[in-house]
Amino acid sequence: MGTRQSPLDQHFFTVAERYRRLRDLDYHTARHVAQLLARVARTGWLSVLEIGAGTGRYLAAVIEMAASEHDVVCHGVACDANRFMLSSAAAARDLRAQPHRVVGLAEALPFREASFDAVLCFNAIQHFNLEAFVWEAGRVLRSGAMLIVYTRTPEQNRRTVWGQLFPMFAEREKRLHSPDELRAAFMGCSRFSSVHVRSVPWTMRTTATRLLQQARGRCYSTFTLYEPAEFDAALEIFERRLGLLPSHESLITVQNDHLVVAARR
Repeated sequence: MGTRQSPLDQHFFTVAERYRRLRDLDYHTARHVAQLLARVARTGWLSVLEIGAGTGRYLAAVIEMAASEHDVVCHGVACDANRFMLSSAAAARDLRAQPHRVVGLAEALPFREASFDAVLCFNAIQHFNLEAFVWEAGRVLRSGAMLIVYTRTPEQNRRTVWGQLFPMFAEREKRLHSPDELRAAFMGCSRFSSVHVRSVPWTMRTTATRLLQQARGRCYSTFTLYEPAEFDAALEIFERRLGLLPSHESLITVQNDHLVVAARR
């Protein structure tokens, strides 16, 4: 008999093929991360691991920006526990940005100690055991290397268009960490010498049609925290609220902010 999938595993199995099409990418922060990697680079070449990489879209974007804007060549490795997400990665425009894909757990990474110059994590840390993730990330980093985490706090989540318009979206999502929790976890790990936490705002242009498409496609794992009937009822309210916005095809400006945590090995 096969192993029963958890709701989270089933979610990523279901959305894997449409994930890249449904999710938005914060290019502003990807560019900021590429700048941080350029500071780490000593020879113009870096080995970079993304944990919880999903389809690898952020890793590919960062690698392309590091090469085109900073002349830093990155060998990327995308690691995720869900093989369906990894197998749904699209080919990068620049083949040099195409990461190697490895199935593995964030809390027990299948890599040797001191294997990477940088470890990245975008919108995934809430799925891991925080302390085990930080320890493992530190283990696979070389001396002087950097761990960079991109995430939202509960307060930031409430301020998103989803937290404001989709019923109970922010209240259901209990997995996000506060800045103090993140700072304590990083500083509590003896593998890191310094930790910097900063809020990074970014602006997104979207439409009501796009938001409804994303909701119907259940592109966020938060939607797994609803029972099916609860989700359907919330989706109906969300659609009514979107109807109060300008025309479904009119561009809507959405203000977001995330945390970027940068820790030195």
